[in-house]
Amino acid sequence: MLDLLVAALPQQRGTSALAARLRTIGHWAELLPEPDAGLREALHGYAEAGEETAGPALLALVHARDVRALELVLRRPSARLLAAAARHFPEAADRLIPVIRRELAAGATGNEGIALVSALTPFGAAARQAQPELVACLRTRRAAIVAARRLGDNGIATRETTDLLREATRSTDLALRAAAAVAHYQLTGDVRPALRTFEGLLSGTGQTHWYLSALEPLGSAAAPLLPRIEPLLEARYEWTRWAAAECLHRITGSPERAVPVLVELVGPTPVGLRALKALAATGCRVPDELRPTLRGFAFSPLRLIHDSPLSGQDHPDDELRALARTLLAAD
Repeated sequence: MLDLLVAALPQQRGTSALAARLRTIGHWAELLPEPDAGLREALHGYAEAGEETAGPALLALVHARDVRALELVLRRPSARLLAAAARHFPEAADRLIPVIRRELAAGATGNEGIALVSALTPFGAAARQAQPELVACLRTRRAAIVAARRLGDNGIATRETTDLLREATRSTDLALRAAAAVAHYQLTGDVRPALRTFEGLLSGTGQTHWYLSALEPLGSAAAPLLPRIEPLLEARYEWTRWAAAECLHRITGSPERAVPVLVELVGPTPVGLRALKALAATGCRVPDELRPTLRGFAFSPLRLIHDSPLSGQDHPDDELRALARTLLAAD
């Protein structure tokens, strides 16, 4: 199919049609184990053309893991290109991190700031070079939520950083409160600010399932929150029930109360897939009543879940089928 898409590129009328075709090619190229030389050569030609479609062509070239793409990205960086290059060329940390830092220091905001901060993820400990820029993002509230997460996952506990995180736990942005509270715990080991923050978050309204998922790094240290979490197993919103069951199992290590909730949620939907993943993580034997459903997932000739718009990800149906087969085989 990709050969046909590439062959049709010269016949596209107008830059918008050509750009759309290049984006489609880039999506599929990322899924190939080894994009062939002909595909990469064609994309390289469009990426170097200097026209309006050079950007989509270059992104597709990055997705095709062509080493020539790295030089082009460094020559004309954008947040999206840098994020893709970081994902596909993590070995180029010494070249990409300085550019990401420069773009962050220049004041990137919104989705660009988020993409730049996220681009640091594949670099591991090397990304600590960007701590000054991440701290600045947190201080100025530019891409602050993802900056807090990055600092928590891989930052260094300085007085300035932990003070800023503690301050952010009182933000009017509830998502930032959650991210900052978790990051503060990760850097300091002091769980008290996180417990106070999540006590308030889980007592109110809003994205309860998101707050429950955000608790993951606390592990069993979140046990004092169980009186807030357990009633959510019976929440009306299915995403909240899933998150509460997963969170309960993660904190206690016991699948007893989580498994019935997860079994009830399993289905050919995004939340149903998440529930099936959480069920697999418990290590429990698949309940007999769920086996016909799993067989249906494993061998259905039809699509079961809507297409994902996220480039570079497997179709959720493929994940659903693979997980169903794994669970059936485990019995």
